[in-house]
Amino acid sequence: MHYTIKDIARQAGVSKSTVSRYIRGERDKISPTTQKVVAKVIQELDYRPNQVAVGLARGQMPTVGVVVSDISNPFSSVFMKGIFDACEERGQSTAFAISDGSIKRERNIIKNFRSSSVDRLIIQTCGDNEKFLSKLDPRKTVIIDRPLKKDIFSTVTSDNYDSTLQAIRYLQKQGCEPVAFVTLDIKSVTTRSIRCDAYLDAIEGHQEPMVVSFDTLNEAEVRLTDLFASSNPPKGIFTSNGEALKIFLKFARKHRLVIGRDVGVISFEDWDWMEFLNPAITAVRQDSYTMGYVSAKTLLEGGTPLGAKPETKIIESRLVVRDSSELS
Repeated sequence: MHYTIKDIARQAGVSKSTVSRYIRGERDKISPTTQKVVAKVIQELDYRPNQVAVGLARGQMPTVGVVVSDISNPFSSVFMKGIFDACEERGQSTAFAISDGSIKRERNIIKNFRSSSVDRLIIQTCGDNEKFLSKLDPRKTVIIDRPLKKDIFSTVTSDNYDSTLQAIRYLQKQGCEPVAFVTLDIKSVTTRSIRCDAYLDAIEGHQEPMVVSFDTLNEAEVRLTDLFASSNPPKGIFTSNGEALKIFLKFARKHRLVIGRDVGVISFEDWDWMEFLNPAITAVRQDSYTMGYVSAKTLLEGGTPLGAKPETKIIESRLVVRDSSELS
């Protein structure tokens, strides 16, 4: 059963304003005896206050809502820190929520934010949600990391195309040809598609495309097995992110492929553990902190004014060369 402040006041024999002050933490004007009575009733009724209402009453309501698709990726935690720092510098509070790659959850989070008067949003979309997102106010919405297919909002992202092109050409220069592009589902996330476009442009005139896209570990196993059993197996592997790299490393270990001897490897995303492998993994390192910071700054400066063309801000990445991309 859902209880209200009125129910607590009635059972405790006090006024609603007294219960409200107790919940807000304003207890200096409430006697210790009354505090104990109110606390006991709250516990008995298992009452859980609406934190949004409490925040509004205290004047501490979060003013920037951040929707994160994948919290398991270290990239996300770093851009979240950038967002938090930029907001804190400007005296703005933040609320973070995780969609976990679910379109339905992403929509519900945004609806909940807006119904709670948190209408300034930074969104790392899970993809395939543009129709819903297009209804948001461009002055109060910024897209981070994963651009939409249409330019609707201010967007802050990595130089996905240029840095991938550089990485593929580096593999080619090292004699790691042909090069295969290994990725989780390429259709749902725009950054993967952009990186694949760069791959296709880099290999044009050099080789036939070798794109391995998969949704599950079993699919990855089947497709990579077929690829390496072909008459002209890849000598270079570019993985679209750290998760795809982990899957390829498991495959390589199972099939006794020696990285740095049998095949050269570069990954987009430089996760901490990559430099401690043997061989250490060459990777495209994104400046995710700056991406988060700039996203928040853009939002708090007004996003995209009505009628103006949305701006995409590209944050430069760099190729960190290690042993995995060198063939011995």
